[in-house]
Amino acid sequence: MSKLPVRAWNILLICLFILLASGTANAEEAFDLRVEIPPAIEARDGGFFLGEYANITGEQGFVDSASMVWIEPVDGQFDMGDVIKALGASEAAGKSVALSMPESVKVVKESSVAAELRAMTAWKWRIDVERIDDGELDRYAGYSLPPKVQPGARSVTVKLIDDDGRKVSRQIKLRWFQPVVYSTKALHRGSVVNRSDLRMRVGEIGMTGTYAWLPEQVVNASLRQSIGPGRPIAAGDVTRPDLVRPGSSVTLIARVNGLGIETHGIAMQRGGIGDVIKVKNLSSKKVLSGKIIDAGTVLISR
Repeated sequence: MSKLPVRAWNILLICLFILLASGTANAEEAFDLRVEIPPAIEARDGGFFLGEYANITGEQGFVDSASMVWIEPVDGQFDMGDVIKALGASEAAGKSVALSMPESVKVVKESSVAAELRAMTAWKWRIDVERIDDGELDRYAGYSLPPKVQPGARSVTVKLIDDDGRKVSRQIKLRWFQPVVYSTKALHRGSVVNRSDLRMRVGEIGMTGTYAWLPEQVVNASLRQSIGPGRPIAAGDVTRPDLVRPGSSVTLIARVNGLGIETHGIAMQRGGIGDVIKVKNLSSKKVLSGKIIDAGTVLISR
């Protein structure tokens, strides 16, 4: 008998537990993890984290690990086998998992409002936008969004524009999802963040602000304030050596009419992630303001 790799056995174990789930659906305690995925989702192009769209419950450590599972749709869909394989490579491997989903999940293009908000804010993950009835949209020639929207905003005012140019304001609710970094224990002001204390999860963020989405953004940084275990670490919680210094070459990203435009620039001030600094566009020679979003990248303010 040939010997299966460890990962293959993990996947088979998850398959077995899922098959058993149908016969013990009422025994809530029978499963370490429950994963529910709807039959269709609206998503950006490319892959996404399972926690952006699935309802995941169970022991917190397993939930966090499962939320970070990466799903890569093919031809606008993914199936149960794809999810099982991905879970088999996570900490859920070998655990009892109740997976509730259709055989295949359809991935449709996200709404134009979500896509425009993503371009405006350089948001990399899911933006859930309250749906405006298609019949209502058909009565209007177009819509417009505010010139600025802060990531994490709970709502936004959309102006629907009719054929005569008149505008009707509609407030729609927003939900923002992203991977966040958190500490497994209480950290005190002035202490240095260690990699061994950090974990990650994907979920909805509950307030505006810039949160770390990679451990490297906070490792070896000093805390400006004490934080409790499990709380997402924000850019303002830590201080560390500047990622950008005066005279550094930086990539400038500007959003114009929903399109992302990149060019080269020079930093005129120092700063870390989330800081707004002055930069000089090497093409236009103009001095602009922008937010540092990672090492060497500045999102230009409008």
